[in-house]
Amino acid sequence: MKFYEYKLINYFDVWGNKEEGYEVNNLCDEGNFHVAEDIEIIKALKKIGFLLPNVRKNQFIIEDMGEIIEISHKKSLQPICRLELIQSYND
Repeated sequence: MKFYEYKLINYFDVWGNKEEGYEVNNLCDEGNFHVAEDIEIIKALKKIGFLLPNVRKNQFIIEDMGEIIEISHKKSLQPICRLELIQSYND
C-alpha cells in the first residue's frame, strides 16, 4: 500500500471576503502526518483533530496541485490550510 507524508500548514489568520478575495495574513506549521492513498484527505484531517468530526467532504474545495493541496470552505471560499507533500512511500 502507498502512503503519503504531508506537512500541514494552518491558515489561522485570513482576511477578506468572498467577493473581493482572501489574503492569508498568518499561518503556522502544524507538523507532519501520514495518510494511506485510499483515505480521503478530509477524513485524514478529521482523524488527526485538525477538522471537527462532524464536517463533510462536500463542505470543502480541495485543489490538488501535485505536491501541494489547498483546502478552502466551499460556501465562503475562505482558505483553511495547505498540505505540502514531503514524501510518498510503499509499506
